[in-house]
Amino acid sequence: MKVSELQKSLKKGDVQPVYLVLGQEDYLIQQVKTAFMALLDDAERAMNFASYDMTVDPLGAALDDGTSVPFFGDRRLVFVTQPFFLTSETPKLPITHDIAGLEAYLAHPLPTTVFVLFAKVAKLDGRKKISKQLQKQATVIDVQKLNGRDVDQQLMHLIQTKGYDIDAASRELLVQRSDGDFSAIVANLQKLFLAADDKKITKTMVADLVSPTLENNIFDLVDYVLHKNTQAAIMLYRDLLLNKEEPIKINSILLNQFRLLLQVKILAQKGMTQGSLTEILKIHPYRIKLALQSVRQFSMSDLTAAFLGLQENDYKMKSGQADKVLLFELFMLKFANIRS
Repeated sequence: MKVSELQKSLKKGDVQPVYLVLGQEDYLIQQVKTAFMALLDDAERAMNFASYDMTVDPLGAALDDGTSVPFFGDRRLVFVTQPFFLTSETPKLPITHDIAGLEAYLAHPLPTTVFVLFAKVAKLDGRKKISKQLQKQATVIDVQKLNGRDVDQQLMHLIQTKGYDIDAASRELLVQRSDGDFSAIVANLQKLFLAADDKKITKTMVADLVSPTLENNIFDLVDYVLHKNTQAAIMLYRDLLLNKEEPIKINSILLNQFRLLLQVKILAQKGMTQGSLTEILKIHPYRIKLALQSVRQFSMSDLTAAFLGLQENDYKMKSGQADKVLLFELFMLKFANIRS
């Protein structure tokens, strides 16, 4: 079930006893929470709502609440967050969770309780009995990370709903500086809404109000490297150092980015589409989109040379064979002189 379907069903009074909210999109998760909270008025929330974090609270406490009749109201609402016992995670915590109790509750849930589990992961551990039972008996709400097309659609819908306007270039910069993450885009939009007195969001506003992340800067750095723009690459690298970024961290992210570019280049040459690449590489769709745009411009030899040079830097940095700060600049000077 999509979030929009949940909102409609709850408003119509079609409320199920157990829900599983599965996925990692913070914006959608917050929408789900708001929809469920609307089931209770202010007075009822004080006595008939409780939230339990499974990293600090025992599952038994949530189940006790779930099996209690509501006080002066029609229903009780119980949230269970961070249910790591549904996943492959095994954190060491001084808590024993009553999994058998949850299995019994799922078989016979209290009709006056709305029991909601929020699993902030891409998928549950299908090997576990409780995970299989929950997905079978609960109503599953999809809050997975939005892909590139869905991000664009949701972004335009949100902007238009609020009565604002944004051109394509400004929208592209907003998505880029938010690393294609819809929840981050929504957070950045709030600043832009406040700044746009005439309801028009411009590229200048986005550039001024939405700060580039380290990933954004690395994307620019990759572009400078591939275009062999030595001066721009070294200037940006030094800016990152001034911002207290570690040379090893910068090199590691660069190395990972060139690894991705090589993978995308090879698979794209074999006819893989953007959707297929996203599924195979398990990478955010927006990163795949940017990678595809980059690899079309550059040869396999340049991508390979850059990757091998950064891999050599990684080894030298970690083994202490050279000055960590200077290694990137030396790499850039050497790479710029390689003929494609």
